[in-house]
Amino acid sequence: MEFDYNKLLKDASGVLSSKNRTEDRLKVPEPEIIYEGKSTIIRNFIDITEMLNRNPEDLVKYFTKEFGIGASVAGRRLIINRKLREEEIREKLNAYMATYVLCYECSSPDTTIEKVGRTYLLVCKACGAEHPIKASREIKENEDQLTEGKTYTVQITEIGKSGEGHAFYGDFTIYVPGTKKGERPKVLIKKIRKNIAIGEVVK
Repeated sequence: MEFDYNKLLKDASGVLSSKNRTEDRLKVPEPEIIYEGKSTIIRNFIDITEMLNRNPEDLVKYFTKEFGIGASVAGRRLIINRKLREEEIREKLNAYMATYVLCYECSSPDTTIEKVGRTYLLVCKACGAEHPIKASREIKENEDQLTEGKTYTVQITEIGKSGEGHAFYGDFTIYVPGTKKGERPKVLIKKIRKNIAIGEVVK
């Protein structure tokens, strides 16, 4: 069966705008940092933890360990007992998200942490992936970029109105005709437009 890839890209425009609205709701606010005396204060700390869907105390413990200094929550603020540069805080926050928040498969922040036996799993609501949390996660540059003509292994997580499978890869939605939900095919990227890509199963 032949597919019109250009038509699929055109039909995807409405899905793209909807997906962007979802991502906006999941966008983590930038830390609002001020200084009082020798202390560093993150004014919107609770806003950040609520958006991440994580226990504030877990992030406090993480910062305490990483910076080697005491920290405490006061209202919706986090008070760190030392002056820290904004770059240092953002770097640690990004590292926390990479390990404890962002899905290891599709990079979605829409995840939860579940304990199974003695193992903590990072469970993604977007793609369904489940992975043991890695104490230190290597972050590869450009690992979430798609390139036309290259092949990727993806997971089909939903089916579109025209019967094509949908997979998510970083910020991209990949339309894959001829696939079923739950499959993990190797897909050749045929066309890309903005955050939508059209793939073809490689047999």
